[in-house]
Amino acid sequence: MSGRFNRGAIATALVLLVVYAGYRMFGAAVLVVSSEPADALVRIDGRAVGRTPVELVLTPGTYRLQVQHDLFIHANERIELSFGETLEKNLTLKPGLGTMTLLSNPRGAWVEVDGERLPELTPTSLTLATGEHEVRMGLAERHAFTEIVSLRVGQTKKLIADLDIDPHGSINFSTRPAGGSVEIVHSDIVYAPGVRVPIGEYRIRITKRGYITQEVDYYVRYGENHYHVVLEQDFGVLALGVDPPNAEVRVTYADLDGKTTRRIRYAPEMRIPVGRVSVRARAMGKRSVVRDVDLTSAGATLRIRLKTLDVRIGRRFRDALKSGGRGPLLVNVPPGEFVMGDPDGARSERPARTVVLTQPFAVSVNEITMGEYLAFARATGKSLHDRMDLAHRDHPVRRLYWSDAREYTQWLSRQTGKTYRLPTETEWEYIARAGTQTDYYFGDDVNELCRHANFADRSTGEKFKTWDVAQCDDGFETVAPVGSLAANAFGLHDVYGNVSEWVLDCGMKSYGGAPSDGSVIYQHPNCVSHGYRGGSWDSDAVELRSTYRNASQIGNDDRGLRVLREL
Repeated sequence: MSGRFNRGAIATALVLLVVYAGYRMFGAAVLVVSSEPADALVRIDGRAVGRTPVELVLTPGTYRLQVQHDLFIHANERIELSFGETLEKNLTLKPGLGTMTLLSNPRGAWVEVDGERLPELTPTSLTLATGEHEVRMGLAERHAFTEIVSLRVGQTKKLIADLDIDPHGSINFSTRPAGGSVEIVHSDIVYAPGVRVPIGEYRIRITKRGYITQEVDYYVRYGENHYHVVLEQDFGVLALGVDPPNAEVRVTYADLDGKTTRRIRYAPEMRIPVGRVSVRARAMGKRSVVRDVDLTSAGATLRIRLKTLDVRIGRRFRDALKSGGRGPLLVNVPPGEFVMGDPDGARSERPARTVVLTQPFAVSVNEITMGEYLAFARATGKSLHDRMDLAHRDHPVRRLYWSDAREYTQWLSRQTGKTYRLPTETEWEYIARAGTQTDYYFGDDVNELCRHANFADRSTGEKFKTWDVAQCDDGFETVAPVGSLAANAFGLHDVYGNVSEWVLDCGMKSYGGAPSDGSVIYQHPNCVSHGYRGGSWDSDAVELRSTYRNASQIGNDDRGLRVLREL
């Protein structure tokens, strides 16, 4: 009995299924509705029938389809369904708009929506796309307010932020020496004196070139915070290998103040403040070498080999100029040692010291002439002093400022590809003495000056009646053609008199602390005066002494130059 019942039930179900399938195929229609986003409410002729995605069996006919989502604009369509039809509707809902009113206590808070900082400050109203938004509001030294807000279509929503006080303190770091750089580690806070930061502990890094970096943990309290850091100087070991071993080596570096330059003799494995270090090695008859190294606390190693200079001393030559013609007549001068200055002379000539020049060099046999300087002026467009004597091309050029003289040497360097410059004070006194230690290269007898120097003598006195002049006669009232008088042992004319000669150095009141290697005694970009040597046609005998020094800021009618060319 039970078996017959089950078979009957199954048969009935199959009949109903066949009838339903036939109904769907021939007597009804199917509507499939999906949406983006999903889970939207579906209404047929105003009656809710499900949420997307949904499949509906309907009788054929015309219907009003509505798909509704709280956060999107509703979709409305009229649809036609035919017998046996399956209609699929996949709808993409468009975002709608809503209004958000933002208030804060206190007023004037900044506003961020979805991570973007807006120009508006509270109170303000914003029109936004519907959906979820992350809203942040904040004020300096207040805890920021954050909330996720869901905004529906056409909705006006009010959001009020109570911004609690976030205690801050100001920090001020000072260093000894001054000028240390302060960084707040692992923070986007950029340090500046007095910057305010939330109360708490911070990792602080203090750096300064030439000093050991320090890191400290510092707790910032409410109010003003001051912290002083004493920096320790950082050193590195400089190891040098120099050939020949007896070469003199000096190292130069900037002192801690960044303004003073230290030049000291090298000692093996010496510790030097970190930073840029210049190493200069020299030996008699060898070409000097200058090498720069960035010394760190890890140290540095340099190997330097000095090459022998093969120079024929006393050889005279001229360098060809790119623009045509040749430069001034030069002569090779030997290296050597001498005592510079006068222990019994004026303060500017003291203290006397031994100087060693290890390299030969070339200097102009004569003072630069008006003709030689005129070639430079025409080639470069350099303006000439309106009182220059253009008619006497073999006279020394005069009325030159120090900058004019330097520009001429720079032009010679460009024209020849060699290094021309003004001599240093040391080099000038060396070539003037020419191996002697007397007042003049020919001795101490002032009466001999007129054979060697054009200066204020009887001929000058005939033109300038009131002058006190020497009682010998060189035959010239003012300037003379270069090379008119006797040369010294190096073959140089007019090292005394005719025109005084600019040197490379700034004017310096004495030789205190001056180097002993022939380098510049003192030089600075902002020199107010520069040295000149040798006296001129209007000088007395004292001003012509090899040791006599002078300095000026201006050019004059008795001021010219002699050039040096490095070999």
